[in-house]
Amino acid sequence: MDVKSKKFNILACCAAGNGCCQLVSLKVKRVFTKLGLKCNVEANTVSVGKAIGQKYDVVYCGVALEPQFAAAKQKGAYVIPLKNIMSEAEIEEKTKLWLDTLAGA
Repeated sequence: MDVKSKKFNILACCAAGNGCCQLVSLKVKRVFTKLGLKCNVEANTVSVGKAIGQKYDVVYCGVALEPQFAAAKQKGAYVIPLKNIMSEAEIEEKTKLWLDTLAGA
């Protein structure tokens, strides 16, 4: 897959959908820009996110929320659980690991 030509649909989720997922979405956008990738990032609550997660290429969430996205995983979404949701370095590292799986596909 040519990842440089694709525009990825991304969901950032947190428990309440207020501040944390908004900050994660900004960090995800920065990482994708740094990597030369295009993306559309939406932020939402976990309750909404688990119902719509399968519509996205990637879902970023805290480690504790990962089980909420089991159905999205089964339907093809890649879920990236973050230990420190404020860590741009962790977002970049795990995004690169995900991209490596696409390169092998």
